[in-house]
Amino acid sequence: MKLRDFSRRIQADEQPDFAHALQGGKELSQLDPEELKDFPETVYIANSQSVVYGKIQKETLLYLLNRQGKFRFQQILDSMNDGVIAVDDDGRIFYANPAYVSILGVPLRRILGRKIQDVEPDSLLHQTLVKRESLSSEKQLIPSIKKYVSLRTFPLWDGETFLGAVSIFQDVTRLHRLDQEVRQMSGIVDEYTQRIRSQETAVRLGLTSYNKAFQTTIQKAATVALTDVPLLICGESGTGKNALAHYLHQCSRRRDKPLVVVNCAAVPADMMESVLFGDRERQGKLAVAEGGTLLIDEIEELPLPAQSRLLYVLRQDSVLPDQEGGNAGPDVRLIATTNQPLQAMVREKRFRKELFFKLNTITIQLPPLRERPDDIIPQANRFLSQLNEKYHRNVAFSSQIYQELRQYSWPGNLRELRSYVERVVILADSALPIVERAEEPGETGAEGRVSKPQSGEPLAQQVRSFEAEVIREALASCGGSRTAAMKRLGLSRRTFYRKCAELGVLKSDEK
Repeated sequence: MKLRDFSRRIQADEQPDFAHALQGGKELSQLDPEELKDFPETVYIANSQSVVYGKIQKETLLYLLNRQGKFRFQQILDSMNDGVIAVDDDGRIFYANPAYVSILGVPLRRILGRKIQDVEPDSLLHQTLVKRESLSSEKQLIPSIKKYVSLRTFPLWDGETFLGAVSIFQDVTRLHRLDQEVRQMSGIVDEYTQRIRSQETAVRLGLTSYNKAFQTTIQKAATVALTDVPLLICGESGTGKNALAHYLHQCSRRRDKPLVVVNCAAVPADMMESVLFGDRERQGKLAVAEGGTLLIDEIEELPLPAQSRLLYVLRQDSVLPDQEGGNAGPDVRLIATTNQPLQAMVREKRFRKELFFKLNTITIQLPPLRERPDDIIPQANRFLSQLNEKYHRNVAFSSQIYQELRQYSWPGNLRELRSYVERVVILADSALPIVERAEEPGETGAEGRVSKPQSGEPLAQQVRSFEAEVIREALASCGGSRTAAMKRLGLSRRTFYRKCAELGVLKSDEK
């Protein structure tokens, strides 16, 4: 221990006695108590250039010399609870305290005199010998005894002469086990929290069901939501594909980032690439969705050139490679929805096979409402509650209406069911607490129920006639609004006009 350790800065008004100054670089063990007898009560400490920078009381100095002369430092090391091991510059172990033996369970006779390179070749102590610098590790496994230790190692110097190294360590095995238990408990809590969040999100989005197949579908969705793999959601129009996409996003690790929706049927074909990937004037939806989720709705309407470019992005993790800064691909999770048989479109070369295979890694198929009849009444009540609140009404259904709801096949699925409930709520007599009679499901207002096709015709012709009549009735019930008719029928803009052209529904000047 050097004298400098006991010094402090002297005040400007103090006058040191240069004749009785000691060099601060000296070790206490190098001092002779006899030479201090003639020193004054205050002994000043100087550096090697005889510049005084501090002082110490002679009484304190004599006390330290007395105690350190009688007390062996090995006694201190031997009484420590931390393990201590020291090696010389050649790596030979010349000291290990009892705590070392107790923690590691290694007898002294097996290590004293041996080289640390042979005892623990990958140890931090050996690295300190090589690097001649202090090292530390909060948790290091000793494989031979399956214990974890927290350790620090220090090089030993005498001036500029390297003497060896010393390691001081603690047994943290129990702390490691506690940490593992805490992590395990945290994992259980996180899993439980995720389940609760998933259930709450499913209820909010109307994805609860009494149907086992639908329940299995939601469980599958909750599992894959935690991954970043591309997803394809298939199902008829109105089955809740968009709601499921929102559910997947809300249950994912990206829930705090944006969910960006692109409806391919609503974007002109010649603008699709600039909408998705951007151009000089606008930022693409891929870039807007950075860190979050991109939902491509009705992907069957995506033009082939845009399909090729999207496939490139999915393969190369790169967007806009021809522009500055485009080498870093977007960090985006892709979800696509379709109500068309993409495999058939692949065979007809209307959809890229490679893109289909990429999206088809995980496919979620939503069953239509007619296959889950037990969900019709709960879903109708959910819509009734929402729409009563929206329109400030207090409408209730009679048992007769509930029976009719159960008996109808709901070709438009949840979208059609919601439209029906909304129509009843709006038209209900506010003076009556319960609606006893309403337009039956499937009716189209004043025109009545859509007529069935005549038998005796070929099946294809019956289907064409029926589709044409359904579209005409939808247009009539929507006051001629094609947009409203599309929504009611669950058809995309492109599909709607294609069918109208094929079936001759619209006049030539209306197409």
